[in-house]
Parts: sequence; structure tokens; C-alpha cells
Amino acid sequence: MRLKSRIFTCVLAIATLAIAVSCTPMPSHSPHATAPPTKALKVAMISTGHQEDGSWSQAGYEGLKLIEKTYNAQIDFKGRVADKDGEAPLRQYAEAGYDLIIGHSGGYVESAEKVANDFPRTKFALVTTYPGNNRNLGAVAFRSGEVGYLTGVLAAMKTKTNKVAYIVGDDYPVYKEEAALFRKGAEATKPGIEVATEFLKTWTDAEKGKTVALALADKGYDFFAINADEAGIGALKAVTQREGVKVVGWITDQHKLAPDHVITSVLQDIPKLVLNAADLMQQGRWEGKLYKFGLKEGIYSFASFRGSLSASEEKQFRQIKNKVMTGEIDISMPLKN
Repeated sequence: MRLKSRIFTCVLAIATLAIAVSCTPMPSHSPHATAPPTKALKVAMISTGHQEDGSWSQAGYEGLKLIEKTYNAQIDFKGRVADKDGEAPLRQYAEAGYDLIIGHSGGYVESAEKVANDFPRTKFALVTTYPGNNRNLGAVAFRSGEVGYLTGVLAAMKTKTNKVAYIVGDDYPVYKEEAALFRKGAEATKPGIEVATEFLKTWTDAEKGKTVALALADKGYDFFAINADEAGIGALKAVTQREGVKVVGWITDQHKLAPDHVITSVLQDIPKLVLNAADLMQQGRWEGKLYKFGLKEGIYSFASFRGSLSASEEKQFRQIKNKVMTGEIDISMPLKN
């Protein structure tokens, strides 16, 4: 009986202690309390065109949305910012505490340099060929010489008049390189071909694009590679009213704009390129340098030819493309205009 009494007493004591503990409130500084949420990544972008321009600016905005989805980021976009007006919005975003600020134009270099110097802890990215400041301002860009060369090859394959043209929005270094390689690809494929380059000095003036393209068509140019955003769409729609003219579109598949004339389009995965800037930053690898991507990484590709090339032409083009990708065809030293 004494043993049972002792056991009963012990059990009762343990139960009483458990009840007392369960009724005691947890201290507010308990190590098991929920940690405060991590600060959301804030990313902003400025661009020269509208976010629904069907070209460069829309693709940049889609990249910004991809960053939002991937990192649950807070984003903001400001379109139709002329190159010369880039400093004010870049500065406003920096003052507002954005972590990554993207200038989606090669014309924002000077503005970005000024603001990046004033905000050394903020990361800035340009979407263009730019060497960076080796600190907080860098760039993501395409290896544009690859598609410059290959569109020149296509131009030489399809021209009937031996007169081909490359039309681009502005003469940023990346597009000078692209133009030089367009010439190189055309001349390597058809020696003696006549090649024209037109820098429109605008990405948004569709009327100017139309005027320039038609003037070239009047001179007998029958093949156009057009890389000029909204201005380029104006040029494409106008020049494809002419009989026999063929075009390579740019950025997105532009076949639907002129189905009998657009033989293919250079497809640029701009959203993925823009996302790469955020990836590098989040990985702690953003060093204010130039990061380039191209055919190997799937950032560049070509839309379907839809029968616009013969079987032998398509085979030839595929072989040349492979040689460009492997370096067998050297595009590192573009020709000078």
C-alpha cells in the first residue's frame, strides 16, 4: 500500500507541474517565434518605348515581369523615356530604394554612369554592349555579331538585285557591330553584293522608318534586315508593299505582318536576358561587368522559314550557323564600314 501511495503522489506532482507550465505565457523573445519576412527585392526598368510596342520595350517589360514571378519582386516600369532623359527616372528609382535598376537602351549609358556613381550600393544594369564600371553598373547583351552575320548570309541567298540593306534604330556600338557583321556575312556568301546600312536615329518614329525603307526600295534594294522597334515595324509594313521585297524581322516573329515577304525573324529572348541580370545579382555575381549571351545559350534563335528557303538553302544556312556557333567562322573582328 505504501508503494502505491508513493506512485500516486509522484504522478499527481508531475501532472500539477505540467498544468502549471502549459498555463504560463511564452515570452515574446522566444527563439521559436516567427521571424519577420525577408525584405522584397525591388526592381525597376526604364525604356524608350511603350510596354506594348510589340518589340523591344514590350520584351523588356516581359523580362521585368519574369523577375517579379521568379523572385516575388516588387517591380516598376517607366516607358517612352528618351535616351537624353534617362537620368531623372534612374535617380528617382535609386532614391526610392530599388535594389536593381535596369536601363533598357544603349542610349542610357551616360545617365546610368552618373547615377550609379552617386548610389554605389545600388545595382544598375544596361541592356546593351557596355563594359561596366567594375563596381555596381554592368550590362547584359547579346552576342549580336552572330545574328548580324547570319542575316547577311540570308540576304545574299535571297536577293535578286544584289542589293541588300540593314536598317536599325540607332548607331550604338552593338548595332555598329551588327551592321558590320551583316555586311561581312553577305559579302562572304556573295562577293560583289551591294550592302547599305541605315541608322534611323529613332526607335519610335514609324513614319521615318517608312520613308527610309521606301527610298532604298526605290534604288533597287530588295532584301531588308530591319531591327528598329516601332520605327522598324513602320518600315517593314511599308516596304513589303513592293513586289519581290523580302525581309528578316527582329525580336519577335513578325511573319504575320507580311506573310508573303517575311522569310524569318531573329528571335531574341529579351525576357530571359533581362532575368539573367537579376539572377547574377541574387547569386552575388553582379560585378559591374559586361555579360554576353547568344546562340549557345538559346538567347538567340530564328523563326521558322515556312518554306521561304529551298531545302538546299536551309541546309547551307544550318551549316553556316553551326560554324558560327563553334567559332569555325570567325566573327570576332567585324569589318569596318
